[in-house]
Amino acid sequence: MTTFAHLRGLNSRTWRTATWLAPLTTQVVLALLIVTSWLLGKWFPGTGPVPLLLVSAAAVLSLCVVAVIVLARSATSRAQGVALSIAGAYTVVLVGAAAYGVWILRW
Repeated sequence: MTTFAHLRGLNSRTWRTATWLAPLTTQVVLALLIVTSWLLGKWFPGTGPVPLLLVSAAAVLSLCVVAVIVLARSATSRAQGVALSIAGAYTVVLVGAAAYGVWILRW
């Protein structure tokens, strides 16, 4: 089954859960990105902001992918909604981090 066909097959409870949890999961994913960058900066002082942001984004991506895979395979529609919300939240945070990198860090 293709991804789009699978997304069309989700019920309204899944989409309702994903919509209501989107602001919360976005803040959690952003906090994970910031804390990971901060910890990497503490462990590896003198490293520039660009490598710290890229490594922390990759670490948070791997954590989000694992969470999405585990939750998407669940039989409950609420768990699938949480998975959809986490995937969307990481996308939003990644776009925001890229904009931050281009605008503030001057990549």
